[in-house]
Amino acid sequence: LTAEVSHLAKLMLVLLTAEKLESGELLPDDTVTASANANAQPAPQIWLEKNEKITVDELLKSITVSNANDGAVALAEHIFGNAENAVNEMNRKAETLDMRSTTYADVCGIDERTLSDAADTAKLAAELVRHEMLIPYFTSWLDYVRGGRAELVNLNRLVRSYKGITGMKACSSSAAGECAVVTARRRDMDIAVVIIGCDRRENCDDMAKKLLDMCFDGYSLYSPEPTAEMLEKIPVMGGEQKKVAVTLGKLPAAVIPKGSSSSFDIKFEKEEQLTAPVKKGQVCGRLICTLGGREMYSAELVTEKAVRKISFAFNLKQLLINMLKI
Repeated sequence: LTAEVSHLAKLMLVLLTAEKLESGELLPDDTVTASANANAQPAPQIWLEKNEKITVDELLKSITVSNANDGAVALAEHIFGNAENAVNEMNRKAETLDMRSTTYADVCGIDERTLSDAADTAKLAAELVRHEMLIPYFTSWLDYVRGGRAELVNLNRLVRSYKGITGMKACSSSAAGECAVVTARRRDMDIAVVIIGCDRRENCDDMAKKLLDMCFDGYSLYSPEPTAEMLEKIPVMGGEQKKVAVTLGKLPAAVIPKGSSSSFDIKFEKEEQLTAPVKKGQVCGRLICTLGGREMYSAELVTEKAVRKISFAFNLKQLLINMLKI
């Protein structure tokens, strides 16, 4: 159900900022000059004054720990030139992440035309957890910016109590109700819970905790082990080597009910022969994981090394080697 999501919209700006920081295009210590537009934003805010200097790090804190609208606008203007450009980039990223029910009309989430749903917000959360540098921001309970003049208090109360918490944001508005995106990690498994439109903060927190507990107690990660048969070398026609080794490409881990791994059926498809030249990492088959006859996920089988096509020079070299053996 598409609805207003309040300050959860700021998570997209956080994602774009993290990408800029990790690429080196943006630095935490970069200085931002607050504009009149940033100064004019409604609460919640950190009370930025026009032309005030503040770092990217502080602005990111003001958005992640708190939900500062002036901080979000100041950061968006610094990175993208103006808020309109930032909104365009946010919508482009949403399209890339296949967030089909999401439309951003502003960077803060206070415009009634900024809409999303729980499924799309979960996709955004899944992308955000890939950026480890954000965890200290998301899990900070209390911080200060502007030389201690602005206090930041995290509305996500679970950051103080839930084991493995990694983020991400809690907020509320009259239009959106109580909202939260809560993420946690245990045993290398990341879980995201999205709640939109809850009636009370306490109920929102309780619901998030119960859903996280249910996932961690009842589910686990599962990655099938490839068999020796799957990884047998493949003959290469016309190559400098007669066979090429095979390995498993990137294998996604599936979240499955605990104790159900024996119910999975692992099959594979593989080329009987390849023709040189063969590239390293060339797809030569597929591992398929099914449950009850339904394909759950798959992974590519790829070549470990490159195999060059036989050349005149190679043939001559082999001839000389054979002659020396006589």
